[in-house]
Amino acid sequence: MSHSAQIQRRSVRSRSAKAAAVLGAVVVLACGCSKSAPPPPAPGEQPPQAGAQKQLNIWLTGYSWQDNTPPGSSIVGEPVLHKEAGGQGTFADPITVAAPGHKGDMDWKPGTKFYLPTVQRYVIVEDSGAAKAPDGTDTHLDMWIDGQSGTKQATDDCENSFTGTVPAQLNPPDNLPVMAGPIFAAGKCNVPAQAANMGTYQDAGGDSSGDSGDSDDSDDSGDGDSGGHHSHHHGHHGDDNNDDDDNNS
Repeated sequence: MSHSAQIQRRSVRSRSAKAAAVLGAVVVLACGCSKSAPPPPAPGEQPPQAGAQKQLNIWLTGYSWQDNTPPGSSIVGEPVLHKEAGGQGTFADPITVAAPGHKGDMDWKPGTKFYLPTVQRYVIVEDSGAAKAPDGTDTHLDMWIDGQSGTKQATDDCENSFTGTVPAQLNPPDNLPVMAGPIFAAGKCNVPAQAANMGTYQDAGGDSSGDSGDSDDSDDSGDGDSGGHHSHHHGHHGDDNNDDDDNNS
């Protein structure tokens, strides 16, 4: 074989090897591209928070140590984060709220979170028995204000100051403005300045449980005062209702 032929054959082998290497790389890349990467987590996603964020228009009221059921207590019917009503209003430690309905039949599942911009607090459903929502609103939330250090008059005045139709965010993000701390503490109502007219409770249907309600609510609900303490919170303990049944049997 001539020297020239040998060179030509080596050149052909070299080109064939290079072509095979390029083809192999293409196959590897193609296989790699066929595997889709897992989607990145959504910004600000909170795994414990179920459900989509939603803006609501709610009826907001308050209840305290003085007018809880029973009075002089911080008992709740559906504890989740707190064994008793409490909270600082932060995302990690939201304040207890009561929702309409009673154990096993509530408008909102215990543990549901909301953000209330008018009081700059996060809240969590841990109680039941709030009056049903008045006409024109999405729901009623009755917020725990604490108030053990205050008088009945002082805590009522505090509750009245923020009672009304207000915006709320369901399943909120964790980065909204917060005025941390109990609503009523050290003899003071700790909420931002409120609107002068926040509406009145227009639905005469009363409490969602069918209870007649306490005399304070009945008196206030008829006075037409936009700041009045209207149909806020009644007999929220499902266990209490069962006890009554047992006693009557």
